[in-house]
Amino acid sequence: MGEFTGISKGQEIEQDQAPDMGEVETDVPEVKADGQAKDGMPIFTVSDDEFYRNMRATRKRLRFGSDTSVSKYMRGTRYNRPFWIRSEKGDYMRKIK
Repeated sequence: MGEFTGISKGQEIEQDQAPDMGEVETDVPEVKADGQAKDGMPIFTVSDDEFYRNMRATRKRLRFGSDTSVSKYMRGTRYNRPFWIRSEKGDYMRKIK
């Protein structure tokens, strides 16, 4: 399903996971990510409700709002490429795929 990374405010992000922040071009035209991880995957910021709603163990498919950059990226890559999502507060990140 994916990797879950919890980062408390007192901890520092490891060197290999430190994101570069700002608008970043993705491999899907007209879709911009909020950052890029050191592994080259895009990072998208989602609302806390969407982040935690998709963390349920019974959830078989991820669901995001239809007009968000995350959903446009997923549709553009036909749900095949990995990426990261981050909660609005920035305290948790999760790798998708």
